This record gives sequence, C-alpha cells and structure tokens, in this order.
Amino acid sequence: MHPTATRDGRSERIWKLVAVASVLLLIGFIAYVATRPHQARPVAYPVTAPATLAVGSEAPAFILPRLGGGVPVASASTRGTPTVINFFASWCSNCHAELAAFAAFSARAAGRVAVIGVDSNDSDARAAERLLSGARASYPVGVDSDAKVATAYLVSALPVTFFLDAGGHVVHVAFGAQTLASLNHWADVLTHRAAR
Repeated sequence: MHPTATRDGRSERIWKLVAVASVLLLIGFIAYVATRPHQARPVAYPVTAPATLAVGSEAPAFILPRLGGGVPVASASTRGTPTVINFFASWCSNCHAELAAFAAFSARAAGRVAVIGVDSNDSDARAAERLLSGARASYPVGVDSDAKVATAYLVSALPVTFFLDAGGHVVHVAFGAQTLASLNHWADVLTHRAAR
C-alpha cells in the first residue's frame, strides 16, 4: 500500500470524527438550551401611586346618614381629636378582613382616637349592618351610597383609611386591609402629634 493512500485514509477518518463530534456537540447544545430551566428576568414597570388627598391637606368635611338610623355622622364632631376614617363596603372582601381590627382598635383607642366608618357605594345597607355586627364594631358609620364623600376624598378602590390629626389634616393614607398592629402604630403617631 502506498504511504500517501494511508495518510489520506487517516485524514479522512479524522475529518469524519471531527464532523461526528461537531454534530454531537451541536445536538447537545440544542438539547441543553431546550431543556434548561428558564428564569424570567424581573422587569420593573413604573407604578403610579393612586391619587389621594395629600399629606398635610385638610380632609373634606361631611355629614352622612348613620347606618342603622340615628344621629347623622358628621366628621366635624371629632374635631379636636385625632381621627381614623375608614372607607369600606359590604361587597368588598378585603374590607371584611379588616373590620374586626377596626372594632378592637376603636374600643382600645376610645377617648384618644376617634373612628368613623364610611359605607361607600354600597346598595345593601342590611349587609353592611350584618357585617359590622359580626365584627362587633360599635363606632359610628355613615352611609355614602352615592360615593360623593368617597369622591371628595379621591377614593378609587376600597378599603382606604385616612389618619387625621386633631385639626382634621391628613397625616397618612393607607390602602388595603388594615391590621390591628398598623392601626395601633398610626394611633401612636397621631397621639404623639397631638401631645406636641
């Protein structure tokens, strides 16, 4: 056998081995890409805070019929006392979750922080009464069935809670269901301000 033919045979085998190895590497890479766990990259979208009364602004005064009847609920009746105003409705599931906390808070804070509920945009006053009764809430609740007061407070979703100083100015606005801990925290902030 001629030495050149042997070299050509070896070269051909080497090229075949390189080609097979390349194909196997390519198949392995495709399999890796297709089966690896994909982790979505976090994307930050700009979030605009909902419109609300500005901290430091004077909260709009209101007089509303009392849920269940009786003396109307007037925001001016708490002037001189730090006040928490909670907008809720019987159809709002997040509102259900916080009413027991408001009931406990109003009992504990009586005399130092006033609580007013505003049943807003609610067509079923009896459902709201049952809800408050079940939570053992005894603070005054006004009926804002046409949402005029909620509109004046720039409420766009429920529940929303406004924490007002003794002069009726907004200290904090809390969106979503409140806990007893958050209510106690803001009551401390309000009473500390009142003591200054």
